[in-house]
Amino acid sequence: MTGKEKIAVIAPCPFFIDRGTPIRIRRLATSMAEEFEIHVISFNQGRDGDFPFTIHRTLPVPFRIKRTGANLAKILYDFLLIFKTIAVVRKERIRVIDGHLHEGAFIGLLASVVTRARVIYNAHGTFVEELIATGAIRKEGWLVRPLAFFEDLVERRVDRIVAQSLLRRDEFVAKGISPAKVAVVEDVPELDEFYLTDDQVDRELECRLRPSGEKLLIYSGGMEEYQGVDFLLTAFGRLCEVRNDVRLVLFGRPVEGYREQANAMGIGERVVCVDYEPFERLPQYLKICDIGFALRLYGENVPGKLPIYMASGIAVVGTDTKGINTVIRDGESGLLVPSNDVPFLVAAIERLLDDPSLVERLGMAGREEALRRYSPEDVRRELGRVYRELL
Repeated sequence: MTGKEKIAVIAPCPFFIDRGTPIRIRRLATSMAEEFEIHVISFNQGRDGDFPFTIHRTLPVPFRIKRTGANLAKILYDFLLIFKTIAVVRKERIRVIDGHLHEGAFIGLLASVVTRARVIYNAHGTFVEELIATGAIRKEGWLVRPLAFFEDLVERRVDRIVAQSLLRRDEFVAKGISPAKVAVVEDVPELDEFYLTDDQVDRELECRLRPSGEKLLIYSGGMEEYQGVDFLLTAFGRLCEVRNDVRLVLFGRPVEGYREQANAMGIGERVVCVDYEPFERLPQYLKICDIGFALRLYGENVPGKLPIYMASGIAVVGTDTKGINTVIRDGESGLLVPSNDVPFLVAAIERLLDDPSLVERLGMAGREEALRRYSPEDVRRELGRVYRELL
C-alpha cells in the first residue's frame, strides 16, 4: 500500500515499445506516479522495464501486432482489455480510468458500467481520420459513418477529455463540447535529455553516419505511408541526382520496405536505415544530423516527433498541415513545405544545405520555442488537477 490515490491507465497498444502512443503513455504515467499510484493496463505484447508504475497485461492471443491501424490481433486484444480493466479496477478499487485513444476511452466507459469509475479520454489522435490515413478503411466506405458516430459518442460520454494540443482542444470545442470539459496536456519531451552538447557526441557513430563529412538528413518515427516517408525519399532521390554531399537516415520501424525502395532507386548506399537502436539513442542521431523532417500528409494533431526535434536543436522541415503549422513558424523556427510537392521540398533542403547559418538559426529558434512552449511541470499540474477533480 502506497497511501496514494489509484489511477487506471488504459494503453490499447503494445506497451512498452519505443514509438508514438506508448511513449506518451509512459511519459505521462511516469510523471503522475510521483503523486498517484498508477496501474497501466495493456496488451500481452511489449516489454517490461523498471517503471514507477504497475503494468497489468491481458491474456496472450495467437497473433502479433506488427503495424498500426485495425487488425485481428488488435481487435482481440481490445476485447480482452475490457475484462482485464474491469478486473484490475475492481481489485484495486480504482475510481478514475484514464483511457488513451478512443479505444481506451471506450473500454473505460464499458468498465465504468460495472465499476462506476469516472472516465477520461486522453486524446492524442483522431479516430476515423487515422483509420483512413493508415488504409484500414476507405474514405468513401460504408464504415465511415458508424465509426464517426462511435467517435462522437465516446467524446461526449466521458467525464473529461485531455487534449494533446491546443489545436485538439479547439476542435473539441468547435464540436460543441464544453471548454470546461477539456484540459490541455501537451506532448512534452524530456527537454534536457534530447539536447546534447558537442562533448557528448558519439564520435564513432558520427563517423559511420558521415564517412566523408556528408550533410545528414533524418526522419524518425513510424513508417506508415501518411507520415510522408515516400515523399521524403522521392525528394532525396532527386537531390542525389545533383549532389553527392548528403545522406539520409531513417530511424524507426518497420523500415525494410524503404530499404528495398532506396536500393531500387539506386540510392541505397546513401540511405541509412536504423531499426536496431532503442529510442534512447535517438538524441545522438538528432545531434549528429543537420535537418529533421516531419512530413505528415494530413494534420489533425501535433506529431510527437515535432517537440522532440525542437528540443534537440535540429533544424526542422515540416509539411504545412494543421498540427505542424500550429507549432512551426515558417522561416523562424523551421521551414514549411506543401504536402507531396517534391520540387518545393528539394528546394527547401538545398536552401538549408547551402546555408549552415540558417540551419543553426532555425535549430536554436526551435529549441527556444520548445523551452517556452513545453513544461513538464505544467503537465504534472494540469493532469493532476483533472485526476483530483474526478476522485
